[in-house]
Amino acid sequence: MKSKLLPILVVILMLMNGVLIFMLLKKSHVNNRSPQERNLLVKELQFTELQNDKFLSFDTVHRENMLRLDQQIRKQKDILFNSFSDGVVNIDSLGLFIGGLAGKKDIEVFRFFQAVRKICTQGQQEKFDKIINKALKAGKKRPPRGRRMRSLKDRKQ
Repeated sequence: MKSKLLPILVVILMLMNGVLIFMLLKKSHVNNRSPQERNLLVKELQFTELQNDKFLSFDTVHRENMLRLDQQIRKQKDILFNSFSDGVVNIDSLGLFIGGLAGKKDIEVFRFFQAVRKICTQGQQEKFDKIINKALKAGKKRPPRGRRMRSLKDRKQ
């Protein structure tokens, strides 16, 4: 019985890996913002050629750093959620580590915008500050991604 089950399990696992690879490749376009969206600052601030080149350089490095941090977080979360049966993993320290990585992502975003602001002229910096403040205020008004806001009355029921 076990000898017949092994080849079937191997085939199923291979199919699942193929599906997962397909899903990852298909999903990769979701993380890449369109050039129009990415160049909002370039358009709004009317960057010169030199500023635009520096911005694109900053953007490339920023994306690489964010991707690296996302991969580290994903890896640690995999360890966390695959440890149900182990009992060996210290979930508190792992949770703190994941939180630290999330904090590093926030710092990376801040440093990216700080670098972009430094290449701006005085007038562009004022526009930049307005754009960032507007984006921050808009972000506070939105419900969390993928979830609908429930009213307080609905929560109590």
